[in-house]
Amino acid sequence: MNEKSTLALLVAAALPLLAACGGGDDAVASPATVTVTSPAPQPAAAATASSIPIAPTPAAVSTSQPVTSAAATVDFTMPDMTGTVLQDAQDKLQTLGVFFSDSHDALGSRHQVLDRDWKVCGQNVAAGQHVTGNAEGQIDFAVVKLSELCP
Repeated sequence: MNEKSTLALLVAAALPLLAACGGGDDAVASPATVTVTSPAPQPAAAATASSIPIAPTPAAVSTSQPVTSAAATVDFTMPDMTGTVLQDAQDKLQTLGVFFSDSHDALGSRHQVLDRDWKVCGQNVAAGQHVTGNAEGQIDFAVVKLSELCP
């Protein structure tokens, strides 16, 4: 990029900034009437990144709530979920304070895209077992499609 195009780019970038500073419509000349005079040519090494003005960027505004790392602790007796629809089993766990559970295909490696289409055949936490502490992601259901038999 030559010196004239660099200077023209800087002027074009500065015009919106000048307009934003106020002063009415008369304070800023339109791009068609701007005259740029170039100083005498200087060696390319003289131009540095610090000599190029950079427009300030607005600070990022965060509206989200801070994330707490403390996991919720639970204290309940694990219900028997075998034979129930996977979505219903997940809903029941949520009422007990566990909002993330896992499930896997008991007959292969299919993904459970629609949880209402799968039923629970087994669970890694036995029914009647006392569950305490952080159980998020610790409860796993073995599932098959509603039309299939459990293995």
